[in-house]
Amino acid sequence: MDIKQMGHGPDLVLLHGWSMHSGVWQPLAELLAEQFTLHLVDLPGHGTSEWHSEALQIDNILDELERNVPETAFWLGWSLGGQLSLAFAARFPQRVSKLILMAANPKFVTADDWSEAMDEAVFSVFSGQLDQNQRETLKRFVMLQARGAEGSRETIQLLAEQTADNVAHPEALKAGLELLESLDLRLALSQLSQPVQCILGERDQLVPISLAERLSDLNSNIVIERIAGAGHAPFISQPQLCANQIYGFLHD
Repeated sequence: MDIKQMGHGPDLVLLHGWSMHSGVWQPLAELLAEQFTLHLVDLPGHGTSEWHSEALQIDNILDELERNVPETAFWLGWSLGGQLSLAFAARFPQRVSKLILMAANPKFVTADDWSEAMDEAVFSVFSGQLDQNQRETLKRFVMLQARGAEGSRETIQLLAEQTADNVAHPEALKAGLELLESLDLRLALSQLSQPVQCILGERDQLVPISLAERLSDLNSNIVIERIAGAGHAPFISQPQLCANQIYGFLHD
């Protein structure tokens, strides 16, 4: 597993989302590196991390992270990276001092008792398309992340560059979708003892803003920040605002 370091200060581990790699953090990372030592993880089969079979099964990825990240750190995870960060914090609570979930849902697809998520039928169609045409599916996913948001053109451009720049391994993409479909971390979130901040984009098409109320129901101590005009990648469209919210939470 490849982990790049930059900056000075307390340790902060960053986990990217599905199909991306650590380079996607660039606008935010440059700001955060002024106050923190960043550990920018490339998940297996993404970026410069090699792929090996079953590397993204949940137990395997958590064990791999446990071996490669600082003994104690702040954690920031975006989307799928947020779910993995949450799973890590639940399994190794002493290793995560504070947790930030960026546009992340403890359960990414809908269920009978969970409507604040991506429609299960839509997700299934999307997942099926990946097998038929990986390139078009990735392009569509980039568009989905920026749709309806302010600064969508710039967000699309950066996400498209990061995806094209270093395409994830096909098996890693498939394994990542299986995680998004299967992970249900609602109980884990409700039982977390660490301080948690959740940053949501008000125009996010993948993780709806209505999730905010459900998160508060699960864990009344969660600090929820809503970013007006932002889609699924608020750290790209509004990096300074995200950085300010992160500073406030981590320094509090």
